[in-house]
Amino acid sequence: MSATEDTIINFLTAKANAAWEDKQPYLLSFAGPDLTDAQIDYRSVLDGERLKAFVERTSGEGGYQLVKHPHQKAKVGLVPHGAEFQFDDLDQEEPVSWDSSRSTQPHGSTLLDFLNALSKLPPEDLDGVVIPTRVLVKLARKR
Repeated sequence: MSATEDTIINFLTAKANAAWEDKQPYLLSFAGPDLTDAQIDYRSVLDGERLKAFVERTSGEGGYQLVKHPHQKAKVGLVPHGAEFQFDDLDQEEPVSWDSSRSTQPHGSTLLDFLNALSKLPPEDLDGVVIPTRVLVKLARKR
């Protein structure tokens, strides 16, 4: 049996319904590998159309709808048609308040505290510590 758009729609609808049993979306990033595992050659059916574009085009006729994260462009998923879901918007949460004793310290004190704590590690543990530069810069900017 050769795959058709209806085959893909039915597959995605079933996946969205299964994921929704836990009140979670079926993340679109799983769809490509899952379709391949199910031996559905979606690339030839879609003829160059991106899977996300296909889902956007068919979400009305399929038994699913597309949900998108408000800030993370790549985080998209499928929920059953008519279901209400929103990704958690962690960027909109209240910032963590620092205790007043820390707020009077100069910039970079958090980084210095961190480096001081690292200096107490044994050499064999220090060899395994890898810290991205962006993390160090964030610590240097904190009060």
